[in-house]
Amino acid sequence: MCPERGVSERTASPVPAGTGAVRTSLGPLYLLAAILDAGFGAVFALLAEIRDQLSLDAFEVGLVGGAGFVSALIAQVGLARVADRGHARTMLNVGLAAAALAMLALVFATSLTDFVLGRFLFGLGEGMFLPAARRIVITRDVKRAGEALGRLNAFQMTGFLAGPMFGSVVNELFGLRAVFLVTLLVILACMPLVARVAISAQAATSGRRVLRALLARRGMWAMICAGVGYYGSFGLYEAIWAIYLADRGASQLVIGLNLTLFAVPMILIAPRGGRLAERHGGMRVAFWAIAASVPCVAVYGLIESVLLLTLVMMVQAVADAVVMPASQLAVADVSGQHIASGQGLVGASGLAAAALTALGSGAVYGAWGPAALFAGYAALMTLTLVGAYALGSELLRTHAWKARPHPPG
Repeated sequence: MCPERGVSERTASPVPAGTGAVRTSLGPLYLLAAILDAGFGAVFALLAEIRDQLSLDAFEVGLVGGAGFVSALIAQVGLARVADRGHARTMLNVGLAAAALAMLALVFATSLTDFVLGRFLFGLGEGMFLPAARRIVITRDVKRAGEALGRLNAFQMTGFLAGPMFGSVVNELFGLRAVFLVTLLVILACMPLVARVAISAQAATSGRRVLRALLARRGMWAMICAGVGYYGSFGLYEAIWAIYLADRGASQLVIGLNLTLFAVPMILIAPRGGRLAERHGGMRVAFWAIAASVPCVAVYGLIESVLLLTLVMMVQAVADAVVMPASQLAVADVSGQHIASGQGLVGASGLAAAALTALGSGAVYGAWGPAALFAGYAALMTLTLVGAYALGSELLRTHAWKARPHPPG
């Protein structure tokens, strides 16, 4: 690695030397993250309704889900580094504007192409907003970064909790377009809150080889490997889960309740999961939490009862509540000052896997059924965990979050 472009994994620091906690409230940022995830959750829960209204097949539903992952990938790889260079507020504003434009497109959507476009724009907005938001919460108080990330995830899941039920109820009362219209109005009303988010003036050293420097670190490859298996599963859930529940006899309201329940453990456990990662190391905690979720994924396709599916899903939700802040903390640990770039790189890798999974899961579901789909993906998660273990052995032995100041890199 070129010394002028970065620092080693062992000496990587998430903030420039001398940076302390920024004593400001992150409430507006948390609220905005919750609103974005509420919009995502509403669209997620209504995929079965969209399928029925447009007479889409499983592959076409996968296109709608996959479009958002592709655009978020583009944003996280190409734009996340902008937040590291002192433009985090701009990233927040543009991300929210893209999400609002997405909802406007969905209000008037009448075809598969329209829905793909709307989901693409929404993914683009999330891909710009989230890396910037994570950089802000990590640099606010480095020593408690895990807890802060857990709280951000908790608010995101609060939004996701509200989104499916909100979408299902509004759809039942006023129709599909009303869901997107109300979401659009809420985003527009809350966009001024970005001005109230206090952002540290500290910025990482610029450089054209940031991604190359990050990719020179084994720890980064370990997190990419783990992220491909874990976050890639989101594509499967977005494309198939609502349809799978509907095929098992669940109504739209039951689907909304099911997706809402998934978010409850995240709200309650994510901050504690972040503190656990601070004490025992992000990579170690994330690794074992992902391992705990694999059996849940493997058995989904064998379960006929919607109630039993929900119970198994809740077990996985507890593991997920720990994985998210722990994995984000581990990424920050190997990213040095380029926090948003590192988050974007690992996020983009997961999104690439999610896009492929979303596109392929519909075909697998239709051809071989849910048992083959979920068992096959559980096997893939296991393989990526083995790869992450091989690449990240040093991080797996790390007992605490490294928040020591070091020279810029």
